[in-house]
Amino acid sequence: MTTETLATRSRWSGVEHPTGKGWLERALPLALTLLGVLALGLFIARAPLMWCVAALVGGVGLWALLMRPAVALYALAFAVPFGSLRELHVGGLTVGASELLVMALVSVWFLRMAATRQVQLTRSRLTLGILCYLAALLIALWPATSMTLAFKELAKWGEFLLVYLFVASTLTPGETKMVAASLLLAGALEGLQGIYQFLFQVGPEGFILNGRYMRAYGHFLQPNPFGGYMGLLLPLAYVLALGYWPEAARAWRRREGWASVGPMLLWALAVIAAVIMGAALLMSWSRGALLGLAAGLACVALALGRRVWLALLPLALVGLLLGPMLLERVPTDLIDRMAEALRYTAGTELAAVEITDANFAIIERLAHWNAAWRMFDSNPWLGAGAGQYSVAYPAVALPRWQDPLGHAHNYYLNTLAEGGLVGLAVYLAFLLTAGVVVWRQARRGQGWGRMVALAALGMLGHLAAHSVVDNLYVHEMYLIVAILLGLVAATLRQGATQNIIEHRRTGVECHRS
Repeated sequence: MTTETLATRSRWSGVEHPTGKGWLERALPLALTLLGVLALGLFIARAPLMWCVAALVGGVGLWALLMRPAVALYALAFAVPFGSLRELHVGGLTVGASELLVMALVSVWFLRMAATRQVQLTRSRLTLGILCYLAALLIALWPATSMTLAFKELAKWGEFLLVYLFVASTLTPGETKMVAASLLLAGALEGLQGIYQFLFQVGPEGFILNGRYMRAYGHFLQPNPFGGYMGLLLPLAYVLALGYWPEAARAWRRREGWASVGPMLLWALAVIAAVIMGAALLMSWSRGALLGLAAGLACVALALGRRVWLALLPLALVGLLLGPMLLERVPTDLIDRMAEALRYTAGTELAAVEITDANFAIIERLAHWNAAWRMFDSNPWLGAGAGQYSVAYPAVALPRWQDPLGHAHNYYLNTLAEGGLVGLAVYLAFLLTAGVVVWRQARRGQGWGRMVALAALGMLGHLAAHSVVDNLYVHEMYLIVAILLGLVAATLRQGATQNIIEHRRTGVECHRS
């Protein structure tokens, strides 16, 4: 082949050279780079400082997300409690940092699967349970009148499924610990905010306690969801604080760099977070959060087995003996607040009750329970439709209680009102499935996998109990539930993979011998 056959003529420059590229083709990338730098310089010079910072952070975040998608989960742990600081309002819908992070996470995840032509999806009973509840929500679209609210509810559980699948299908053991650390750090920071509000009376006048304290509410605008958020994460903190220290101590004794420091830092963070979040939960003055805390602790204690039961028995006896003296130390306002909830029954004529500051919250909640039951009674099988509680509320509201408040303050009744018997049955089946999967891992698992399962079991106990008096699937807290359940599924997948590797290794060694 001669040199003449290799040489081509550029149609733009008219200059021949061996590679077939003229001077314009060679200079084009450099020109585009210079134009990009010039445009970036003009943007920095003319745009507001906030936009420049946002562009810089967004660029770095996008690069980190492309390199390691799990980074979005670390950020998501902070977006749930702090996302209300910045929100976008689009077509009647509120889009926060959590929704944007979930969209970015799912997009990058799907692109990576398309590029590698490998589908990473973990199939489990939990996945089937979530899919069944999504199917029930699709059925509940039939009676819905507001499609905006209906699709918002559907999108919420779609996010739940996608986040769960990503966590369950892709995370490595190191990434699961980083996610746990992010959740603990975010919970501790939000707890500090609540403690500050409690001690320095930062908040609305209606949250004042005893004239000197303020009910903690964090960035959730209300004490009850703040207490619920603390309660969902608190099991992760106290389980790691009590059960992870042997692993942390062994790692510290090995003195192998970050592999030794990391477990110790995670354990220390868990201890600090447990203290902060426990105090913040109490300072929320939320009866539902206290009920959930007791249920979560009970679930974890039951899963730990007979040894723990025998160890707790002396403490229970001491508690019974010292109970009267301990009750004297409990603030009387807290005791009165718990007792107030037992003074009214479903048979009370709510319209005739005299409303006072002491019973307002109780009567308001009972009025919404009554309204939810009326919605269910009007359409027992399918309810009022997915996300339709606020739309259907005016037709069933009691006198003096015209504000729908967004939900029925009881997730089971809310599901019954919006999805009927079908929706409630499927949701209870999902909750039961999650409980069985997590319980088995908590009883049979070992090491890190068992710690994660115990934390998820405590979370489910809190969720199930607190849902009797409130709705915790608000303020993106459902993503916390999805992440913790996903961590359990991820540790199960990692354990199964490790077993396969060890089985193959054993087979090879046997074959060689």
